[in-house]
Order: sequence, then C-alpha cells, then structure tokens
Amino acid sequence: MTAAHTIRPHTLAIRSVLTWLAAPLCLIAFGLVSAQADLPLSTPRLPPETISPVDLERELKARWQAGGEIVVFPGPDGRPLAGRTPTPPADTEEEQARRLEHWRLAYKLNLVTAPGTGPPIALPLTPEQVALLARFALSDAGAVWFREVADDTLRLFNKGYLAYDEALWTAQRETGEPVRLSQLLTGGLSEAGLFTQDAALFRIFAHDGRGAMAANASIRLGREGLRCHFTLSDELVDPHAILSHEFGHTRYGDPKSAGTVLGEAATVAKYENPVRIRNGYPPRTMYYLRLDARTPVQPRDELLNRLLAQWRQGSVRIETLTPVERLYCECMEPEPIIRDCTAPPPAQTECSLRWLAVRVAPPEAE
Repeated sequence: MTAAHTIRPHTLAIRSVLTWLAAPLCLIAFGLVSAQADLPLSTPRLPPETISPVDLERELKARWQAGGEIVVFPGPDGRPLAGRTPTPPADTEEEQARRLEHWRLAYKLNLVTAPGTGPPIALPLTPEQVALLARFALSDAGAVWFREVADDTLRLFNKGYLAYDEALWTAQRETGEPVRLSQLLTGGLSEAGLFTQDAALFRIFAHDGRGAMAANASIRLGREGLRCHFTLSDELVDPHAILSHEFGHTRYGDPKSAGTVLGEAATVAKYENPVRIRNGYPPRTMYYLRLDARTPVQPRDELLNRLLAQWRQGSVRIETLTPVERLYCECMEPEPIIRDCTAPPPAQTECSLRWLAVRVAPPEAE
C-alpha cells in the first residue's frame, strides 16, 4: 500500500447504512454483541469489547490491514452508534480511505496538538511529528495500530463517553446522507465521559528531548527527533519501525514488555523488525541498553539485577547472563573510549559499565 491514492466517494458506506436501516434495530443492541457472527453481512459489527494484543507479523501477511469501514447508525434510542462493515475493501483506494478515516479520528481525539489539551506532562506535537505520524498511519504497519486506536474510539463512543455534534446527527437522520464518525465527533469527552473512570483516551504527545517512549495509554515523541543511526551498532534507524516498537509497549501490544532488557529485545523482534523488513531495512539482531547513573532501578528485571550484582562484585560471568551477548564499558585512557568489558582493560584504567547487547530472536521463516 502507498499513501498516494485519490479517495473516491464512500459508496460502500452509503449502501451499507441504507441496507442496515431497513433491518430491525434490535440486531445491534448491546446485549447481542456476542452473536454478531450470525448477523446479515449488511449489518455493521460493533468492535470487540476487550483489546487483544496485536500479532503484527500475521497482520502484515494479510492482504488488508485497516479492517472494516467505520459507519455510523442510529441505536435503539435514536442516538448514534458506530461499527464496522464486515466486508473487505474492494481495492486499494477503499483500503486507503479506511486508513485515512482512522487518521482523522486519531488527529481529532488522540494527538495533542495544542497546549493544555493533554495530560499535564504533555507538550504539543510539532508539525514535523504530526507529519511523521500521518505517514505512519497510512502505511501498512501503521494501519494496524491506528485501527486498534480507532476501535478504542468506537468503544468509548458507543458507551456515550465522547461528545458529538447533535445538530449534525439530526440533519443526517433527516436527509439520510451518511456522516463520517470523524465529522460527527467534537474531539472531547461527553458529560458522562468526564465523570467516569472508564474513559481513558490513548494520547500521543511530545516531550523535551530525543527519541520516543511509551506507557500503557500513551506515546511520547522527543522534540529533538530520532537519531539517524543507533549509537553503538551504527545501524540505520527506521522511524516507522520505532513508532511500531513504541506501540508494542502500549495496551495494544504487550504493556509488560517495557522497562526490562528481555522485554525490549522481544519488542524489537515482534513489533520493530517486521516493519524494518517490510520497509527494506535489515532486521536488528541486537538490542543495546545504555546504563548510566540515571538508569532507574527495575525491581522486576531479574537479568539486569543479576548483571549489576556481578559487576559490583567484580566477577561478571557472561555465560550466566543469556541472552546477553556482550558488555561494553566506558574507559578513561586518557580520553573516554568504549571497550569490550569482557576483555581485561589496560592497567590503572578506570572503566564504567555503559552498555549491554542482548540477542534479538530472528524473524520467523516464511
């Protein structure tokens, strides 16, 4: 897929909505979500009630990544609901249109683009960061992640937690003209959403510094940008693969993977390397973790704690630290130089442990 496609009218959405309006409203009542497999093909499906971890390698082997087209329709009480058509896109233009709608939703709801519109620690994204995210959202890997973000939006909307333009919805009911969910939403929480603990919007915002980092419900991008090469290996950085890596640490991937040596290496294998390979970059075979005085203690990182204990005792046994492949020290001799810690340093040379290299699982064979 490429981003350079002309979006044609949403004829599929029009047919789907008009056909659905002739069906009984009870078909999409919330209590029947589990029976959606038995619904007619013309009936929009509500998103899954729970989030399942993305299997990125499997998703990228599929023909399409964006999922069903998002359509808005009246619920039993006349208020709008949102679901997806179960039919795949007819061609790349329809697939790209679905990706574009996911991007519009994310831009309106999930991206922090103005001061005071996100968490207290959030800085607004720069235009360059927004452009990078837009390109990623329209790519194959990005389409998978932004589809998951959009499904989160559908869940919140169907619970009544997102504010929408009631005048626009009334006009839609009167004219029968379909309206995109990204047009209908105002970009904020409804009154119900403001007073519930269940409306945790996923947010993407900026921070002062370099690189990217993630938490369960957020991704932060450094305003100084990404490096062009990884520091120790000198491998080229693929920005889209970095974004996929960070999504892998969120609730859409494996949130428990963040903050441990083995978790980071697994995230490279599962969520970063598939994107690098798809974009023509060689897969990373090592994950390099930098250590310094500011490195936070990770009580649950057994491997790192075992290494640091051995280092303090002056008896590092790398054979007991699998899959750690190599350790690197910063030595003063007389200028700072990076050396292999497993080789004895020159006499009277002071060295500090700075990096450890961890093997990354190779890509699965086709």
